[in-house]
Amino acid sequence: MHAMYTGFGHMSTNPDNRASLPIPMVYEQFPAQALRWEYHVLTIDPREETLPLAERLNELGREGWILVGVLDESTTGKGGKIQYYFTRQLQN
Repeated sequence: MHAMYTGFGHMSTNPDNRASLPIPMVYEQFPAQALRWEYHVLTIDPREETLPLAERLNELGREGWILVGVLDESTTGKGGKIQYYFTRQLQN
């Protein structure tokens, strides 16, 4: 059996025992302000209008809106509209 040097002042007989390097810790201070968000709901009744095309969704994206959810009311049995939920961080 061969002994291996682990790099920390002792020998190991386990060949799978590898020396590990210390992990540096970095601490940064951030302002203690809570992020503020605003929301936009785009409601479409597919019986009366077409679903939003990529052009409309791209327009909302250029305005900073991020699509976070879609609800098809027909799956809940409480309606037939489709709601697209968007959010973006409020700018101070």
